[in-house]
Amino acid sequence: MQHVVNISGATKRFHNQTVIQSLSLSLPSHGFIGLVGPNGSGKTTFLRLLAGLIRPDEGQIQINGHTVSRRINHQVAYVAGDQGLYDFYTVQEMLHYAAKVYPDFQPSKATEIIQSLKINDHTKIKHLSKGQHTSLNIAISLSRQVPLILMDEPLAGLDPVVREDILKMFVAFAEVEKQTLIVSSHEVSEIEPYLDYVIFLNQGQLHLFASAEELRETKGQSMLHMMKEVAR
Repeated sequence: MQHVVNISGATKRFHNQTVIQSLSLSLPSHGFIGLVGPNGSGKTTFLRLLAGLIRPDEGQIQINGHTVSRRINHQVAYVAGDQGLYDFYTVQEMLHYAAKVYPDFQPSKATEIIQSLKINDHTKIKHLSKGQHTSLNIAISLSRQVPLILMDEPLAGLDPVVREDILKMFVAFAEVEKQTLIVSSHEVSEIEPYLDYVIFLNQGQLHLFASAEELRETKGQSMLHMMKEVAR
């Protein structure tokens, strides 16, 4: 199996508190991966490490053989809330901006996603709803031809209809046969049916990495049930 991510002994501390501890993991070069775990388990820090936004205090992280740093953005798309969107742009202007910033950006694909979501591309970003903000950010990331796409809690704070639309967007537009998509979420039961793999963090340590199908067959339990057991 080819790997897009190789992590060796990664540790990250903030103010003498260890948030990620001696984590080693290799991730496949394609597929939809769910990143789950209790609050405070290190999920956001894990994604920020992969995105090159912070560096490990110990260990090494590589994406396709390149040591991760802030210059790794040609390999990674990262989504966290409405980060990266500019209120003074219209949706269409935001897509034009993305095309200038990211050489791998596919404007036609982004336009197709926006149209499928029925978002008016002449609307100012500042006038979009929270769900539309999130959907636009996801659409931009899914329109990039990068090997790794990271999304930090994209379903958080959204109503059930919007969450369902976003999950449908993943199914329709994520190219998981040649990209790796990692999504962290507390809505475990909602994302579970779509997952190829699951990473389960607990107290900054890797508790489990397995294929979703293997997990269901060997353990005979849902991811939510597994999380509840570990959290006890």
